[in-house]
Amino acid sequence: MGMKNKHLEHPEDSIFTSGRKGLHNILNFLEEKKSNISVKYDGAPAIVWGINPDNNHFFVGTKSVFNKVKVKINYNHYDIEENHGHVPAVASILHLCFEKLPRIEGVHQCDFIGYGGGKEYTPNTITYKFDKNIEEDIIVAAHTTYEGKVLKDMSASYGCDPIASEEVKFLNTDAEFRSRDYRIKLYIAAARVASNFIKFPNEGEGKKIKIAVNKYIREGRELNTSQLSKETGFSKNLFQLYKFLIEIKELLMESVETFESVDCFICDDKSSHEGYVMTNEYGTFKLINRKQFSYANFNLNKKWNK
Repeated sequence: MGMKNKHLEHPEDSIFTSGRKGLHNILNFLEEKKSNISVKYDGAPAIVWGINPDNNHFFVGTKSVFNKVKVKINYNHYDIEENHGHVPAVASILHLCFEKLPRIEGVHQCDFIGYGGGKEYTPNTITYKFDKNIEEDIIVAAHTTYEGKVLKDMSASYGCDPIASEEVKFLNTDAEFRSRDYRIKLYIAAARVASNFIKFPNEGEGKKIKIAVNKYIREGRELNTSQLSKETGFSKNLFQLYKFLIEIKELLMESVETFESVDCFICDDKSSHEGYVMTNEYGTFKLINRKQFSYANFNLNKKWNK
C-alpha cells in the first residue's frame, strides 16, 4: 500500500462506482455495529509531519509530500520558503508547525484549524466557536497515522492516539454511537430487496453519473430522480435507491455523540460538524451532510490558500 492518505468516498456513491457489489458492501458497512467513528474537522491545509524513517530527520509538509514527481518535504525553514514561499499563508502555517508540532516517533497527518489566542476560527467552510480562548499556539485536528520502514511505502490508517503538547491544541476527534435508530435495520433490508430490480452502471457510466449528481449538490438543488434518469439513461429507481442510502446514512449520523466543546456554524447559521469518518471491516468512508456542508464547501470562498 502506498503512503498517500487516499480521498475518502461517500458511502452512497458506491452504487455508481462499484455497482451491485458496491451496494451490498456499503449496506454491510452501514449495518456493522463493530465500527470506529471519529469527527471529521473542516481544517485546512492538511499538514503531514513526523520523523522520516529514511533518514530519522523531523519534517513538516502539506499533501505535497506525496507528490510523485517533486516531493516537497521540509526539514528546515529554508525548505519551507523554497517549496511554499509562493503561497505566503501556507508558508506561515508551516513555519509555525515546524516549531510547535511535537517531534514524536512516526508520521502523522492533521488539519490546521488556526493560530491560538482566540475563540472563533474559520479555517475552511465551517466556523468553530470555542467556549474560551485557546491558550496554545496552534490548533489542529490529527486524524491519520502512517506506519512503515520507508517513507514512500508507508501505509495509512485513519485515527491517531492522543498526543500531549503544551504548545499545540489537539482537538478531540473521539466520537461514539449512542444508539441506532430502529429504522436503519429495516431500511437496509428494504434496500437489499430493491436492488434485485435495479440495473447498475459500470465504472465508466458511474463516473458520469457522479458528475451529474454533484452538479445538483453544487447548485443546491434537490435530487430530481426523473430528471437524472433522463440525463443519464438509467432508471429513476437507481436514484431513488441513492436517496434512500443517504437517508440511512443520515439516520446513523444522528446517533453520534462527540466530546470536544465547540459549536459549528456555516456563515451565521448553526450547523453540525462537517461529518464523521467511520471504519470497519467493510472499509472506511466519510459520513457528510451533503445538502448542508458539501453545497457550502463547493461555493464559499476559501481563506487559507489566499
